Amino acid sequence: MVWRPYKSCAAAVGVLALSFSWAHAEDELPTVAEVLGDPDEAAINPEQVEADGAVIGEIIINNQNIFDLENPEEDKWLYRWANRLHMVTKPKVIQSQLLFKEGDEYSLRETEESERILRLNPYLIDADIKPVSYDDGVVDLEVTTNDVWTLTPEVSLNRSGGETEWGLGLLEKNLFGRGIQVGGQYKRTIDRDILFLEYTDTNFLMDQYRFSVNYSNNSDGFFRRVEFGKPFYALDRRRAGRLWYSEGELITELYSLGDVVAEFNQDFTYHEAFAGFSKGLQNGWVRRYSMGVAYDKDEFGPGEDPTLPVTIIPEDREFLYPFFQFELVQDKYETTTNFDQIELTEDRFVGTWFNARIGYSHESAVSSDDAWHFFLGYNNTLVNTANTSLTLNATALGRHEEGVFENATFNAVARFHQRLTEKQLFYVSVSGTAGENLDLDNPIYLGGDTGLRGYPLRYQNGESKALVTLEHRLFTDWYPWRLFRVGAAVFFDAGRVWGESPVGAENLGILKDVGFGLRLGSTRLGNAKVFHIDIAFPLDGDEDIDSVQILFSGKGSF
Repeated sequence: MVWRPYKSCAAAVGVLALSFSWAHAEDELPTVAEVLGDPDEAAINPEQVEADGAVIGEIIINNQNIFDLENPEEDKWLYRWANRLHMVTKPKVIQSQLLFKEGDEYSLRETEESERILRLNPYLIDADIKPVSYDDGVVDLEVTTNDVWTLTPEVSLNRSGGETEWGLGLLEKNLFGRGIQVGGQYKRTIDRDILFLEYTDTNFLMDQYRFSVNYSNNSDGFFRRVEFGKPFYALDRRRAGRLWYSEGELITELYSLGDVVAEFNQDFTYHEAFAGFSKGLQNGWVRRYSMGVAYDKDEFGPGEDPTLPVTIIPEDREFLYPFFQFELVQDKYETTTNFDQIELTEDRFVGTWFNARIGYSHESAVSSDDAWHFFLGYNNTLVNTANTSLTLNATALGRHEEGVFENATFNAVARFHQRLTEKQLFYVSVSGTAGENLDLDNPIYLGGDTGLRGYPLRYQNGESKALVTLEHRLFTDWYPWRLFRVGAAVFFDAGRVWGESPVGAENLGILKDVGFGLRLGSTRLGNAKVFHIDIAFPLDGDEDIDSVQILFSGKGSF
């Protein structure tokens, strides 16, 4: 029997179209609530409450369990047991993340930002804050959150570029209902085997401090990191700071056409401390200023495989430098659904963001060379309507030594979303990276693991690259076992690299692929991932690559 990919593609597209038509059939008749509206919500207008200068009275924390047992479709024995075994997030954990307290003047902006902060937690799937009582200038608020199952066996399976990664472990993302993440995992990745342990509390001392410890014992070395600090977690917060300690050892491999052609040993150390301040939100904008010091050291040696065709050992580097950072953020957000997730509330930043960091290292103070260390970041939503969105993100980072750029990369990506119907969306991404005098341990790759889905991982490398992705996304109402939302996509990718490869790899020019895939949006697990199952067909490349690539991965979006 001969498998014909084009027939399989046609069949898959037909199945997707049929499931899409079924999903719309269920939407033909509106519910009574949709016709009449909710009288309780209509009775209290949040904007009017704010205009009246109301004061917050009682704050009611309504933290929901995983499954709604009042819903007949979820009132099942398995879901009842899951609710009984799960420890619901403690009310004080929710309360400590709110930007308001009893006695404060009511602010609609602060309630909406508090919702966004709560939805960032991996142990919550949604959050809603609304007035439930308003009398004599006093408004009572109800904060409703929805938990997810957070004690999960970490069974991961990722396949891209013809290689498979997997992992087994146990992770709790809401220990004792206090929002603490703790766990361990064994992973077999493309580069190394990893035994990983983690402890993270993003609301340490119930005051938005972040305390995190990570340690991994790897087949080619180790990694350890400790972090403590308090970020600018809200727009109107005035202080921030962080202490960061990390070090490790690993074998870095360099690839050509998906095969390892060189390797070297790398010992790395990075430490950082900074303090930041801001005057808070003023006229819709936030300006933040930070000062700190960083220590960055890399030492290199020969790898473990002397039979590889290319021998490369980068030069050692060591830098100690103070830095100054400026950040500009516009208060402009919106909520939507069926954009990058499936039937979930999505918080989209649709304003302008700019970040600049500059530091200077001097050879007389530990450092290898006199150098300026820089980072520039820019994000802006150029077009944003009910059905159309165009965003631009750009970054530049590296060093400037003796009049030339070193290890400098300039990146830009434009993303276009066009909503065709309530359940269909057309997506385009155009991205490019240009490198200048790159360090040998910082190559630019293009392949199955970096967006060119029909090709082996790290298939091409050079000094610059470009990638174009087109996707037709389908969002269905299919909700199997009340655990996963289902979507699908048909896609086309095209990309190429330019410039000299550090390992002398052949440049194959423009590479293209087509394919289709299934998307499973997790709604009950504490990883908030969209699971991708893709089948891609390369249209170019050398004769040795497979004619079909099957990819499995968990990502943060569609």
